Amino acid sequence: MARRTREEAARTRQTLLAAGLDLFSRQGIDTTTLKQVAQVAGVTHGALYWHFRNRADLLVQIHHAYELPFEAQYLEQCQGVQQDALKALRQYITGVLSEFARDRQTQALYRVFYLAPISGADLVELDVELDANRALWLEQLRFFLKQARKQKQIRKSACPQTLAFSLQVALNGLLQEWLRSGSDFDLVAQGRALLRLLLDGLPYK
Repeated sequence: MARRTREEAARTRQTLLAAGLDLFSRQGIDTTTLKQVAQVAGVTHGALYWHFRNRADLLVQIHHAYELPFEAQYLEQCQGVQQDALKALRQYITGVLSEFARDRQTQALYRVFYLAPISGADLVELDVELDANRALWLEQLRFFLKQARKQKQIRKSACPQTLAFSLQVALNGLLQEWLRSGSDFDLVAQGRALLRLLLDGLPYK
């Protein structure tokens, strides 16, 4: 009986997390209430408060429960980077953008946590975590580009940090425009074109 109760509680928590992510993504953080989350999840207001203290706590737990595809794609390409760093970089970016194009949950996560600033005294720690994620993704790009320079795939004078930052800004802009336009263009194809535009002018000399 106790085991079933724990399983039911876990299912309820997961349902609330999914409902919160969906509503925050569609309506925005400031305009979404916990009452709405409970209604969409099909639970009582009290049941929601049994799992989450307040809206900020729900947001933090959503952030901890789901992941964007950057880390998984990075780990998948880490071995290949030793043979061909630019190929690994292209596959990394293609993999990330393909996951965005395919998965609505990934799109929702980006909308909630990275499309607009997170503000509020009760969300300071979450904002720090989001900044740390951005720094990690920047470092992943820098790693690929640093290896590409070592392999003489891009010119020696090219700065991996500057290139990585430019690429991160461009990719963020691409994702934001794709989400804003309602997926009105081929995200993966445009990502590949963007990478060619940034890197094809940097052959080793």
